[in-house]
Amino acid sequence: MKLFSWIVCRLSRKKRQVLGTFLGELFWLLVPKKRKRLAKEQILSCRITTDPEQATAIAKAGTTRFGPMIISVLTYPLYKKRGFGLQITWRGKEHLDALRKSGKGAVIMASHAGNWEMLGAALAMEGYPLISVAQKQNNKGADRFINEYRTMMHQQVTYKTGIRDMIRLLHSGHYIGLLMDQDPGMTGIAVKFFGKTTLTADGPAKLAGLGNYPIYSLFIREPAPYCYVIEVTPPIFPYDRDKTLTAAEKRARVREITQCLNDRLEAYIRQYPEDWFWLHNRWKWTRRYEEIQNKK
Repeated sequence: MKLFSWIVCRLSRKKRQVLGTFLGELFWLLVPKKRKRLAKEQILSCRITTDPEQATAIAKAGTTRFGPMIISVLTYPLYKKRGFGLQITWRGKEHLDALRKSGKGAVIMASHAGNWEMLGAALAMEGYPLISVAQKQNNKGADRFINEYRTMMHQQVTYKTGIRDMIRLLHSGHYIGLLMDQDPGMTGIAVKFFGKTTLTADGPAKLAGLGNYPIYSLFIREPAPYCYVIEVTPPIFPYDRDKTLTAAEKRARVREITQCLNDRLEAYIRQYPEDWFWLHNRWKWTRRYEEIQNKK
């Protein structure tokens, strides 16, 4: 991977773009038909479109973008050397600047929409104290490579199991970046997403509630090659500082916040459906639940 990265960094922008497009098309060819069918069905079920052919095109676009994203990660050594601030347009950056000025910690809600690796890199290179919460890779070499490259862009990385570390880092004024748009297995809470009740990760809401840390939803898109737009939404605070909540009220507030985060993500996906990772079986829990109810 490092050798591949060395080669990529010596290519022109145009050649990197061509290589990323090629890899994306290759990924789509390798996706099993069953998974492609799932992605199309989810797009149609969410009423993103009623045209099956268009649904397939959206699913493909959401997959092929992985090619350029991988190339962007492999280009980190070049970005570190030359910088890439002029390629990024911020919207709502004043929210993060106010947070940085306060010196307080925060939870950053991200998703598998757009180039989330570049989002983390951009935040860290801009000087925001970001801690990226990663899923440990089964392959030790791959895990070491991606974390080394994230660190190269001034990101700090912790794993999902490091809850104590996250709490400590929040207290010290860091921002904890969490991805919360995938099926959490048998954890999380059931809230609406595209009109369907399904399990959703409640980690951001619970973590923020430990110290009334604000939660920010961030989205990134690439309207043109090497040109990124980062959108920062206004913060959500778990509770009013002057009010003491009961345990039941805290649980209700976690549900409200999680629903609000889902609503923000849904609104973004509806606007840019080709940016999201539709191949993931997001409503897996919903299907299991419906199967159990039908058997009854």
